[in-house]
Amino acid sequence: TAVPEKESIESFASHGASMAIYLSAAMMKELSERLTAGGYKPETPAAIVYKASWNDERKTVTTVGNLAEAAEKIGASRMAVILVGDAVADADYSRSKLYDPEFETMFRRV
Repeated sequence: TAVPEKESIESFASHGASMAIYLSAAMMKELSERLTAGGYKPETPAAIVYKASWNDERKTVTTVGNLAEAAEKIGASRMAVILVGDAVADADYSRSKLYDPEFETMFRRV
């Protein structure tokens, strides 16, 4: 069955929000084209995580326009997680304090 139009890559891309996409690495060129058609600029930051949490995990930060080349470069050949949007390359992003050993709350004392 076809994906409903309001749930298409192009529809989601039109919002410009950061998103995670779980997709076959063989579809990176098409994904890049569809994200661009939906409104992302080719230079929008993107990341590919292949074999996430496996011992041989591979990842790279790239752009929407270079997804296919980046996937090939890291040898991604099956399912991968693709992160798209400004959150990928935000230099001011700080990790959650939830697992920081120095972070204290009323429920967890250091």
